[in-house]
Amino acid sequence: MLLVIPVGLFARSQRAGADPASVPGFLATYAGDTLWPILFFFLGRFACPRTGRWRLAAVTLGLTLALEFGQLWQPPYLQWLRQQPGIGFILGNYFVWSDVACLLVGTALAVIVDRMLVSRPAKA
Repeated sequence: MLLVIPVGLFARSQRAGADPASVPGFLATYAGDTLWPILFFFLGRFACPRTGRWRLAAVTLGLTLALEFGQLWQPPYLQWLRQQPGIGFILGNYFVWSDVACLLVGTALAVIVDRMLVSRPAKA
């Protein structure tokens, strides 16, 4: 989690005007949205260490997709909330289909990293 936050913030800061056709532009455009579910997954792992990997992945994907699809809803009070610095960062502003793909990839990466980091005891 301590690595994901600064990398994600750096990627977001490089996003404006980035050309997704180049490798650095591609990373700047999509890395932040891919890291978002990784952060949620490992926050869940930290808060509920005994939760199964697949259940945690399902909750992560459900929550991040709900936040993404919630961006389709634009009532005035939510638009005001999205303009607030911390809240706008969490809720997002505009729905983009590529973000859904990033959320799927990020959740899959989190599961892979979790599997590599968490060793299971050998069967007797």
